[in-house]
Amino acid sequence: MKPGNESGEDLNTRKVHGAIIREKAEPVEMMRAAPWWLKHCIYAPLCIWGIWYLTIASGGFRWDEYNEGYVRTFVPEDTGETLPAAPASDDPATLVKEGATIYAAVCSACHQATGAGLPGAFPPLAGSDWVTGPEENIILTVLHGLNGEILVNGEKWNGMMPAQGDTLDDRKVAAVLSYIRSEWGNSAPPVAPASVTTLREKFKDHPSWTAADLDAALTE
Repeated sequence: MKPGNESGEDLNTRKVHGAIIREKAEPVEMMRAAPWWLKHCIYAPLCIWGIWYLTIASGGFRWDEYNEGYVRTFVPEDTGETLPAAPASDDPATLVKEGATIYAAVCSACHQATGAGLPGAFPPLAGSDWVTGPEENIILTVLHGLNGEILVNGEKWNGMMPAQGDTLDDRKVAAVLSYIRSEWGNSAPPVAPASVTTLREKFKDHPSWTAADLDAALTE
């Protein structure tokens, strides 16, 4: 060992070791994570497609199909067909109730909610001998309309009643007439839908009536 070399290594050995220590390690190939935006662009469409595919390719699978403890409520298959509605009752009370709604929507603007009418314009329905008289008069008046001079409780009225036959079917005409013939102190029998049907067919396409026309037609 040479003097002054306490480590026991000669000069050449130290130089060689120093060169080795200073040398960088060989590069090693490593995996690098894909950017987040790339993962989202790939995975999100795949997830959406997978859910869509499972939905359309499920073949009507039901998780409860073979569950013995599960009681399933039967729901009939929707075939697009509608079942015929039960025929509405022609009971007078039912007609009057329906008629009240129709009157409020169609007739009250002219004849008022109280049936009092408007002086000089629309005759009253409350206590009216026209309303409580023969049902044929009032049915044809509603179906085809009425114009010219009429007498209501001895008072002359000269106006125009618009036809409602194209707007109201036979049941609705019967319902509203049954209502006004039993409301505001009136006490006339209800009108049956069949009566409206008969008169509608008999006087089909008839123009607006006058009082004289009605008398002539109904006395034949």
